[in-house]
Amino acid sequence: MMLGFDVIGFLISWLTLFGTYAILSMSLNLEIGFTGMADFGKVAFYGIGAYLAATITAFTFLFVNGIKCPLHSVEAIVALKECASKNPALNVSIFVLCILITFIITGAIGYLISYPTLRVGPAFLGITVLSFGELLRIFMRHFEPTGGTKGLAGIPHPLAWIPDPRLRDGIYAAIVLVVMLLTYLLSEKIANSPFGRLMRTVRDDEIATLCLGKHVPRIKAAVFFLASGLAGIAGVLLAYYLGSVNPDMFVPAVTFNVWAMVIFGGMGNNKGALIGSAIITFVDRISFVVNLLFPQAIISPDYIRWMIVGLLILITLLFKPQGLMPETPIKTLALTAVAEESGGEENA
Repeated sequence: MMLGFDVIGFLISWLTLFGTYAILSMSLNLEIGFTGMADFGKVAFYGIGAYLAATITAFTFLFVNGIKCPLHSVEAIVALKECASKNPALNVSIFVLCILITFIITGAIGYLISYPTLRVGPAFLGITVLSFGELLRIFMRHFEPTGGTKGLAGIPHPLAWIPDPRLRDGIYAAIVLVVMLLTYLLSEKIANSPFGRLMRTVRDDEIATLCLGKHVPRIKAAVFFLASGLAGIAGVLLAYYLGSVNPDMFVPAVTFNVWAMVIFGGMGNNKGALIGSAIITFVDRISFVVNLLFPQAIISPDYIRWMIVGLLILITLLFKPQGLMPETPIKTLALTAVAEESGGEENA
């Protein structure tokens, strides 16, 4: 430990951030990697999930305890802090409920936004969702019920009843990683299913898919529903981890950070999305620590971080354009049988 550097705290922070961004990366990978949809507004659904979690949690706690005051007021923040650790069952119940509600709502919003634009071409989807994300952020900056530019603070942690902060953060990091693992298993299941083959068909030749009688806009909208819902879950996890949300947390740079993770790891490969997320979030945490240790540095570590990420993407595109882990063949029963038979013949 050097200069008071907290290794355990760093690892907990990195693992939590990694799990959150890995969910975002896999959701984007479902869109661009498997279906060929360019989503430049991923941060919009990330922000919707975070605000939904913050609003539902704060309102529920205040309502249960009979406290009447604006969600963003100082009175609300103090009251939420006082009652956060009094009812563990309420904390956990709201956490699970927020994940379910957020998945449905953000998925529905993604479906409603994407379905009309998917009929006129993929380029319109990227522009539409990017514009939606910026309009939503500007709107939230002026929406007083959720605090405007200040946002919402004092969000009760689902594990606030655990007195030891280090233990609480460690358990929460484990929960985030479990959610990430479930997302990975779901993404892999979909990618290797008949619907996953249909997604790749849409990506590779949309016209041929239409000629085969498949409803391409409906397929894309279904994928967008799932991916938007997963992004909303990532927003929920972020809101509870930070304990506060504000509009300026959800700028377009977040979306392009997720794109960097997918490109670096490998499009069409969920393991690649995990590796890209792990490496780039590690760089992010290192730059954050350097920023704390050297606050008077001539060049901000944040700029250096973006330079490193840009250099990684440039090197990847030059030498491994398909990413660190290129797309692999779909795992079907027939392919598995052929592989086993080929292996048996070689052994013989």
